[in-house]
Amino acid sequence: MKISKYILIALGWVCVGLAFIGAIIPGIPTTIFLIIALWAFAKSSKKFHTWLLNHRKFGPILQNWESYKVVPKNAKIIMVVLQILAVIILYWFTKSLLYASMLAILLIFVARYVISLPSSVPEK
Repeated sequence: MKISKYILIALGWVCVGLAFIGAIIPGIPTTIFLIIALWAFAKSSKKFHTWLLNHRKFGPILQNWESYKVVPKNAKIIMVVLQILAVIILYWFTKSLLYASMLAILLIFVARYVISLPSSVPEK
């Protein structure tokens, strides 16, 4: 089943909006939303994809992601801290050790993958 171009464009813009909010409000991730938006635009709109890659503030980070799969060290640290907070918040609201443990296990795999990615562009 092919995802509609318009759904991908909408997803891209929602993620761009969330990323801009995250750039202003502490605790909301920015990088992951931009990466998702970049992916969505790459699949749906060359114009929006190019705009995002050439964005004054976020363009260099996204160019490094697209070319080298680089995730900046601070983004990795913030991601892990937010993952820990997500598990704590889930447990606090649900009081379910099972759900919190399942989320923690999933997020450990996500964190392991992201942490394994390079933090800087390789030397040329």
